[in-house]
Amino acid sequence: MRGIPWLSLGVLLLAGARVSGQSVEFRVDTDVFLGEEKEPFAENVTIFKAGLVYDFPLSGPREITVFDPSRGRFVLLDGERQVKTTLTTQELLEFVAAMKVHAEERGGLFAAAADPQFEQQFDNTTGWVALQAPKIRYRARGQQPELELAPARYREFADWYARLNATRPGSLPPFARIELNRVMAERGWIPGEVELTLESQEQQRNRRVVLRSRHFPFWRLSATDHKRLEEAGTQLAQFRAVSFTEYRQGWQQAR
Repeated sequence: MRGIPWLSLGVLLLAGARVSGQSVEFRVDTDVFLGEEKEPFAENVTIFKAGLVYDFPLSGPREITVFDPSRGRFVLLDGERQVKTTLTTQELLEFVAAMKVHAEERGGLFAAAADPQFEQQFDNTTGWVALQAPKIRYRARGQQPELELAPARYREFADWYARLNATRPGSLPPFARIELNRVMAERGWIPGEVELTLESQEQQRNRRVVLRSRHFPFWRLSATDHKRLEEAGTQLAQFRAVSFTEYRQGWQQAR
């Protein structure tokens, strides 16, 4: 990912409240930028439909992610190899718990992300909320949704998606993003703009990375959205199932 292999997209994007079974339909488009760049290096469409959440990349690898909170699982669909794998939420909890245990021995940014001690500030004039901790800083501005259940549904997905992305090589623990998700949801928001600043030290040199994201909600699904859902449904039915280990190894070899 453009010179920042130790950072997963899920640190910024996504990454709650148990609202399964309460169905709402909406879509959130996300653009992610590195520093002050004008063009996004990642774009995703996330669709909430019938209790499920579907995440579609608009660029990069053709991997569709399907979150099924009622069954406590993610299904990952590799469109290039035509294989799928399932990872349960229990497995994710066990994985991130192990990350937290090993955080102290790794130290640095990893340890800070495993146990972020945030101070929260809110600017009534600009509407920005800030979470500040050593090595990690979030600034975010939310937006009021048209659908009452949207903040809880979005937070639930974002929390679990942050845990899922923590399984990718080089990723940080998800706890900082999960805390931001909590703050946003408690204000009745879904994200509008998010800025993440990370500081680390490599070879006795300080390194600073800034990532920004913009989120655009749509409260009615389009014909294109329904076509995407049909594509995901076909892949769920037809793709060959493999273990998570085999899926991830093949994914890395193909990139």
